[in-house]
Amino acid sequence: MLATIARRIERDDMLAGRQRVGVAVSGGADSVALLHALRELCPDRPLSVIHVNHSLRGAESDLDEEFVRGLAGQLRLRLFCRREDVAEAARSAGWNIEEAGRRCRYEYFRRLIEDQAVGVVATAHTRSDQAETLLFRLLRGAAGNGLGAIRPVREPGIVRPMLDVSREEVLAYLRSSGIAWREDASNADPRFARNRLRQSLLPMLARDWNPNIESILANTADWAMEEGRFWRHRLRALLDRCVREGPDAVLLDVAPARDLLPAEQRRLVDAIVRSPRLGAGAASFGHIEAVRALIASQAGTGSVDLPGLRVERSFRTIRFAARRAGEHCAYDLPLSVPGSTALPGRGDGVICARLLTVPATQGLYNETDSALLDWDRIPRLLRVRNWRAGDRYRPVGRGSSRKIKELFRRAQVSAWRRTGWPVVTAADTPDSREQIVWAREFGAAHGLSPSAATRRVLALDELGLSDAARVS
Repeated sequence: MLATIARRIERDDMLAGRQRVGVAVSGGADSVALLHALRELCPDRPLSVIHVNHSLRGAESDLDEEFVRGLAGQLRLRLFCRREDVAEAARSAGWNIEEAGRRCRYEYFRRLIEDQAVGVVATAHTRSDQAETLLFRLLRGAAGNGLGAIRPVREPGIVRPMLDVSREEVLAYLRSSGIAWREDASNADPRFARNRLRQSLLPMLARDWNPNIESILANTADWAMEEGRFWRHRLRALLDRCVREGPDAVLLDVAPARDLLPAEQRRLVDAIVRSPRLGAGAASFGHIEAVRALIASQAGTGSVDLPGLRVERSFRTIRFAARRAGEHCAYDLPLSVPGSTALPGRGDGVICARLLTVPATQGLYNETDSALLDWDRIPRLLRVRNWRAGDRYRPVGRGSSRKIKELFRRAQVSAWRRTGWPVVTAADTPDSREQIVWAREFGAAHGLSPSAATRRVLALDELGLSDAARVS
C-alpha cells in the first residue's frame, strides 16, 4: 500500500514545494491509514491533523473528535479541529446532509490553506470511493468531465494520495500494523444513496457480472480524467474560435461551431454551461444534445431551457444566459409628457419625452438623435408598452406598413434583444384603437414627422437612468 501511495504522490507531483501537509482525519479506517502512511513516507515533512466534527451523531461525533485528538497527541502532531452544525447548514441552504458536510469540510480546508496554516490538505479518498463515485454519476446521467469522478489534485491544494488503494488494502494495512480506528455507524445507514450503492449494488455487480468491477470503474474514471486534461488544452482554442462574452451572457457563433466534430461540440457546450460567469453548473447529455440541435438547425431560431439557463438561438448566434425573474415581463404604462417613464424588466432604461416650441420663422433643427413628432397631429392619450405579436406600423422612410417582427428580421435584431422592446402608442380615448407612433431603433411613424408648419414638437429619447435627469 505504501508503494502505491508513493507512486500516486510522485505521478501527480502532489507535495512539490509544499512543506506543511495537513491530513484530513475523521477517525475512520481510510483517514487513519493515510495519516500513518504519510508519516512513514514523508518522515521529514511536518504533518498536521485536521478534523471537522459534523455534530450529526451526538455523543458518537464527540467520541470521534476525542479519538482524533488522542491520535494527534500520541503522534505529537499539531491538530486543527472545527465543530460545524451540518444539519443546520443543510436546512438553511437547502442541501442534503452529505452535500452540507462536504461543503463545510472543504470550506475549512480552504481557510487553513489561505491562512498558510498548511500548504496542502490530503484527503483519504480510495479506489473504492472512486469506483462508487463513478457508478453513482453514471446512474445519474453524467458524461464527459463528469466521468472523471474524484480528481487526484483539486485546487487550491487538496490532494488524494490513496486513489489507487482499495478499502480492503487499507484494512489489511491497519490490522497488520495493529492500528486502531473508529467505525462510523452512519456508513451503514441505508437512507443514504451512496451506502445502498456500496452495500448492495456494487457487491451484486461483482458477484453476478465481474469480480473486478471496482478496478474497472476506477480505471474508467482515471481514463476519463486524463482525457479531460487533454480537452482542457483543446478547449482553449475552441473557445477562442467560437465563443464571445456579452455583458450578461455567453455567445456562441453558430458557423464555426457547426464545422466541429460532435465530440468537440459536446465539450464546447459543456464548457460554456459550466462557465462561472453563468453559475449554472453541469448539463446532462440530453441538454447538451438539445443545444447541438440548435447549432445544426437551418431555421436560425429556437430555444432550450437548461437548469438555471436560457439557451436561445437567433440568426447566427446562440446566447447562454442565466434565467432571471422579470426577464420576460410585459408592461403597458402611461407616457409622461413632459417627463421620464421607466421601463421595467432587464436594464435601467427610461423614455424621456420633451415638448419643444418651434418659432414660425425658424426651420426645425434636431441637434440630438431624438425622434421628433408633430405634437399637434398626435392623439393625446400616449402610452409606452412592450411590443406584441401582430404589432405593425410604417416608420418614416418606409414605403408601407410592416409588422415589427418583420422589421426585427430585416434588421437582424436577435431574439433576446426583442424582450421588452418598447413602442409608444397613441389613442384619442381609452376605448379607441391605438396606433404605434414610435418604436425603438425604427423611429417615428410616417406622417407624424414635423413639417414647416409644425409649431410644437414631441421629442422622444430612450436613455439610461443616469442620463434621464440631465436631459429632462
